[in-house]
Amino acid sequence: MRSIDRQSPEPYYLQLVRLVEEDIDAGKYAVGDRLPAETELCRHFDLARSTVRETLRNLQEKGRIKMVPRRGAFVVDPLEAGWSLQVADGFFEAEVDHHRRDVKTQVVKAGLSALPVAAAEALGLPAGATGYRLKRLRYLDGQIALLSINYLVPDVAPILDGSEVLTGKASLNRTLRDGGFSVFGARRSVEAQAATAELAKYLQVPVGAPLLLVTSVSWGRDEKPFDFYTSWVRSDIVKVTIEARAPTD
Repeated sequence: MRSIDRQSPEPYYLQLVRLVEEDIDAGKYAVGDRLPAETELCRHFDLARSTVRETLRNLQEKGRIKMVPRRGAFVVDPLEAGWSLQVADGFFEAEVDHHRRDVKTQVVKAGLSALPVAAAEALGLPAGATGYRLKRLRYLDGQIALLSINYLVPDVAPILDGSEVLTGKASLNRTLRDGGFSVFGARRSVEAQAATAELAKYLQVPVGAPLLLVTSVSWGRDEKPFDFYTSWVRSDIVKVTIEARAPTD
């Protein structure tokens, strides 16, 4: 493993996340291998235990490792981890960056329009307000995986118009982040839904087929929401994972 750059503005735990992921991707640690213990990582990188624990927590949320009580952290198969709803990453980052899968995007609709009541309410905007609507079909390894609609505050229009997000070649999360809209927190929910005729046509499933409806609202460090989305997911193509932990004292 390499060393931590003490002069970099990147937080130490994120540097360590990146270094460990590079070692996993390079084959230094295979699926099922145990990572060095917390104390060993602390000593090797001269980091506080809290920093190392945050690194391991982040790696687990990204689906790269599994924490086993009293045994340690073990490398897992990323394809078994699925799209984790506990992290700020979107579908693109989860499948491309962490799972090394092929994601294609077809933009169905994009631009400013009146927001639905639920979207305006989630974004803290008045009823009938204008927002940016982004409707996309996402393909995973050549198969239709999900249909998503993002409703965003109108301020993102200059960031998205003309961007590669609209050609399906760039991550929405990263493009927004580069434009000053970073996800600081999010609230997400998952529920079962039968495919309507419209959804069945988009997702190429029979009417009534079981889907997962993922709903999310994301906000920045100022606690102002800027993105509300709904995604209808084919669970036969995409595995959605949710991690639950007991609160810490």
